[in-house]
Amino acid sequence: MTQTQKGPAADDGLLKVKSDALRLLAFQPRSVEELRSRLKLKRYPDDLIAQAIDALKRQGLLDDTKFAKLFAESRLYSRPTGKKQLETDLKKKGLPQALIAETLGGLKDYDEKKMARELVQTRFHRMTGVSAEKKKTRLFGFLKRRGFGNDVIFAVMKELFSETTSEGLE
Repeated sequence: MTQTQKGPAADDGLLKVKSDALRLLAFQPRSVEELRSRLKLKRYPDDLIAQAIDALKRQGLLDDTKFAKLFAESRLYSRPTGKKQLETDLKKKGLPQALIAETLGGLKDYDEKKMARELVQTRFHRMTGVSAEKKKTRLFGFLKRRGFGNDVIFAVMKELFSETTSEGLE
């Protein structure tokens, strides 16, 4: 008799966890680890969280591989960043390093140097009345904060400043 009484109560708890998980996923796509931590904040038992996550995975509603690809591609268009920053952002989402490496390697049309060049081009031309050294410092800091590596930054800066000196804009 106690088995039947525990069954419906446990099913109600699982249903509530699944319902909250679906509501969280409706707001924005999430990684498994992100969803797990959000559900823990709601003080659900770990076993119910695990059951709900397993159920969502089976239904195809929760997939870290798809999430990582979607997140990375979205980030490149909404807020262009370097690979270092993108890697950091994916780590924060709780994704395993192997998946992050696979995702970053699989990005199509991702030219970090071209992206950095496009980001600084408009900023550079708006900097009027600023010395070349200050421009370099500001642009370097901007690209560094966006997660671009030094090699990419120096290559872009070299191109940018060699173009302006050859055009006589300095």
